[in-house]
Amino acid sequence: MANFIKLLIIILIAIGIIFFFVTQTSDFFQDSPREKITKTSQDSKGTYFTWRDGISFWKPTPAEFPANKEEKPPEISEHLIPDGFTREQLSPYFLKIQVSSVSPNRSQNISSYSTIRLGSYFSSNDKEINITNWRIKSNRHEIVIPKAIRIYNPLVWESEKDIVLSGGNYVYIYSHKSVFNRNLRLNKCIGYLENTYNFIPSLPQNCPSIPRSEFNYLSGECQSYIFSLRGCKLPESSFYNTLPGTDAGNDCRAFLNTISHGSCFKKHRYDVDFLSNEWRVWIDMDILDSEHDKILLYDKEGLLVDEYSY
Repeated sequence: MANFIKLLIIILIAIGIIFFFVTQTSDFFQDSPREKITKTSQDSKGTYFTWRDGISFWKPTPAEFPANKEEKPPEISEHLIPDGFTREQLSPYFLKIQVSSVSPNRSQNISSYSTIRLGSYFSSNDKEINITNWRIKSNRHEIVIPKAIRIYNPLVWESEKDIVLSGGNYVYIYSHKSVFNRNLRLNKCIGYLENTYNFIPSLPQNCPSIPRSEFNYLSGECQSYIFSLRGCKLPESSFYNTLPGTDAGNDCRAFLNTISHGSCFKKHRYDVDFLSNEWRVWIDMDILDSEHDKILLYDKEGLLVDEYSY
């Protein structure tokens, strides 16, 4: 009997200990001190937190980039700011568009002219820059950059639009009047215009050649003549009229009729390299001194883009 009482007491004590432990640990698991976090401090770089058990940790603040936020341009070094100008007078396009060269007219020849070359010096990934209505000022005069035809289509009348430069583009501004009366961005087929107009300076003669596979069915005489049409030359009527009235002659005439500026444009308009990096503008006004001058380029807001002296 005594042994039974002792065993019962031990069991009751054990049950009491287990009950105490369970109630304490259940509170722990239901309300873990590490599940309740107290924020202690915060700065621009992150936030410091403290658990109830006293252990702290730091969480960095994620970087936030507002939608469409433009990257701030790099700071212009003090030594690059032209004399007589302040940082506030510089254009956002300063160093991006530059007067890369100047060729004043030092001849009395009626066919001579002055040239100003502008170049775009920014990444091809950057936004394009519209330079129409920018001003170029010399010590004597100033001009306003006009519009031009971006994609010249010989099949339809294209109106001139703002000159918008991509990275690596350049613009030649000539002091004389254009024989074409329009400003142009060059392309792979533009050289065909030389068959009608006498451009000064001449347009590049680098039109795409005609693949031989397109005319190798013609007579040997006809193929030899087509090979002789280098660059952007059109067939001459003198050769066209000497062809006999045979099937071979008629086939040759029919093919020669397909060689034109318009056919070149239709065939190559969507080539990735169709458009040239070069623009040409004629202003019919010479603003350059034949000896020495200072050229200032201003954007449409009147802020300085570049300075060039010669």
